[in-house]
Amino acid sequence: MVARFTDTFQVEWKNPEDSGLTWLYDPMHFPRPLLPLTGEFLDRMYSAYMSARTVYLNGFAFSTPPTPRPPTAEIMQRGALDVWMKDCMPRIQKFAEEVRSADYESMSVTELGDSAEKIMDQAVDAFGLTMVVISGFMGPTFGFVQFLQEELGAEGAMAAATLLQGFDNGTAAAGAGLSELADAAAKYPAVVQTLSRGDYDAIESVEGGPEFMRLFREYLSKYGWRVESWGRLHTPTWAEDPRTPLMLIGRYVSDPAQAPASAIARSVRQREEMSREVESKLTGEKLQQFRELLAACQAHVEVSEGRAMWQLIIVGSMRVPFLALGRKLVAAGAFERPEDVFLMTSDELKDAAHNPTSAVKSKVAERRANYERWENLAPPPFVGAPPDPSQIPPELAPILHLFFGVGPPVMEGRHLKGQGASKGVVRGRARVIKDLSDSVRLQKGEILVCATTAPPWTPLFAVAAGVVTDSGGILSHSAICAREYAIPCVVATQIGTAVIKDGAMIVVDGSKGTVEIEA
Repeated sequence: MVARFTDTFQVEWKNPEDSGLTWLYDPMHFPRPLLPLTGEFLDRMYSAYMSARTVYLNGFAFSTPPTPRPPTAEIMQRGALDVWMKDCMPRIQKFAEEVRSADYESMSVTELGDSAEKIMDQAVDAFGLTMVVISGFMGPTFGFVQFLQEELGAEGAMAAATLLQGFDNGTAAAGAGLSELADAAAKYPAVVQTLSRGDYDAIESVEGGPEFMRLFREYLSKYGWRVESWGRLHTPTWAEDPRTPLMLIGRYVSDPAQAPASAIARSVRQREEMSREVESKLTGEKLQQFRELLAACQAHVEVSEGRAMWQLIIVGSMRVPFLALGRKLVAAGAFERPEDVFLMTSDELKDAAHNPTSAVKSKVAERRANYERWENLAPPPFVGAPPDPSQIPPELAPILHLFFGVGPPVMEGRHLKGQGASKGVVRGRARVIKDLSDSVRLQKGEILVCATTAPPWTPLFAVAAGVVTDSGGILSHSAICAREYAIPCVVATQIGTAVIKDGAMIVVDGSKGTVEIEA
């Protein structure tokens, strides 16, 4: 199926029957247009593991409603956490390490081009392992949220979310690791001075630099291969370009209060306070039911953030073989730069490897120009038939609301409504950030306003005074991390980045789910 948008996003369907379907846009995972190689990866994954079709309109991904598979009997018996930790995660880790360590330089351009589709298939299979436990860990949480909403009213959802925060998980560990690196750097004045100057290439040569860099490389080997977001296969990881984490470490050294460790301690206190508050309102069978439901979903954040971290590592690890192919295609005269590889599909890369002509360069140049134009477009929430709430299966309604944050934008005057995701009220200057390369503009006490976040964004939560996102519900990554860092957060505003100007003064109420735009 092929469809085309004009730059004002009016669709022209080549297959008229597809105009009768509902094609949903997912701004939480793919807030920007996808390059062809990423689009191919997503299309294969959605088809294989989410029973969904995808279409790309000006690079933006739209899909028929994705449907996670129900939990298997084994997941129901053993639990999602056990299956994830013992079965799924080790196999993903094995794939990531093997795909990064293979000797691609010894392969010819045609050999590597011929292997592109196989590498893609292996990556899709690895990503599929992160999808196995979705229903197994989300189902109990949805039940817990519903129980507290029935018992506590409107505050029930926030209470449930708060009770899941402050436990060990991969994203929190990555943030804590940066805190530990800041502590290590603080022992060596020369390292501190070099970090503060941003002279990162010189760190190894100053006193204490070799020891700090040894610890830093260990950190990158564990967390550095995450791409900044699910659809950003074409952006360098921290392992490839470590300037962003070094910049964050330098900020933590200069102001220890910004470091993640202190924020995570506040999150634990909030969880414990909420537990006492909820238990004081329940008695008898209801109290026992509360404790049983909480125990059943207590691993939610650990599994959710673990899945997110490894999904991003899978995508980041894919960069290694494809960039190796890109370098060989540059040498063969088909590309101007290795990164052009992401503007092609695996089939096209195979053809280019066998026939590296100037026509390939022309196709890549045209696609790059299109992508640069599409980056400035704002896609609609759906195309085709309008979504019909009455046709949404009951089992999908919670994930659409609590995880994806699907819903119409609500704004009256300067009053913007979303979902309250992390308690508290804060007033500060809005800093609208499109991607991590722009994150240096975020200063302490400012409010991070963005389309969405992914695990590598998490250290920014230690700098920000609050967070506002376009997408995601109270169980999305952005919401989870805001609670882990104990800062106010409003998600699912749908239009926050469009209506909040960079530098504006805003008031974020993370309990009520509102944003007041003052100026």
